[in-house]
Amino acid sequence: STWAASAKRFSWRHPEWVLGLVAAGGWVIVFVVHPGHTHEPVAGSWPALFRSWAAMVVAMMVPPALRMARYVAVNSRWRRRQRAAFLFAGSSLAVWLPAALAAAALAALPWVASNRRWLLGAALMLAAAWELSPYKRRALKACHRTIPLPPDGRKADKADIRLGLLYGRACFRACWSLMLPMVVAAHVSPLLMLALTAIAVAEEVVVKGYKLAPVAATLLVVAALMVLVLG
Repeated sequence: STWAASAKRFSWRHPEWVLGLVAAGGWVIVFVVHPGHTHEPVAGSWPALFRSWAAMVVAMMVPPALRMARYVAVNSRWRRRQRAAFLFAGSSLAVWLPAALAAAALAALPWVASNRRWLLGAALMLAAAWELSPYKRRALKACHRTIPLPPDGRKADKADIRLGLLYGRACFRACWSLMLPMVVAAHVSPLLMLALTAIAVAEEVVVKGYKLAPVAATLLVVAALMVLVLG
């Protein structure tokens, strides 16, 4: 049909849109399926707690990766564009899985639960300091590095996965501090999660995203002060 043909052409020209839907699914899981469950075991199940954190990683870390996923896809043959994008995104998210495991374990600790306000303020201050560090600047630059990408075949698959791992490691170095406040927040705040995701997206999509660091650091300090003063 004409509609199906148009949809197919759109998916070829914009191969990143499916990953955008995956990210949206992560937000739905966090706020609709398991609202508030990132800090409390779901029905006594630690695996469910981990699944909620994994969904948060997808929701927050896929949007910054859409630019690079599109780059990988459009450098592939038309028939494997979606495959290339998913190989890249899957391997980059795999870097975050150990962090999701650690976050799920840390968030459920009684000591964290009894000191969430101060820990959240400290985490936001730490994120602000990391924004202004040379390590963050180098990590953001690494997020824009690429490697030769064969257009087809097993070599293409391997290159997509390799670039995903390289990007995932660079993204982790750049964005770990933006995920940390979500570990210690008393409840998953849509506004906080959206603000942190927006900072990650802006810094990784803009070629010289490190120039946004002073603005991001200021916003994080203001958020920290609001948490510490207003409670």
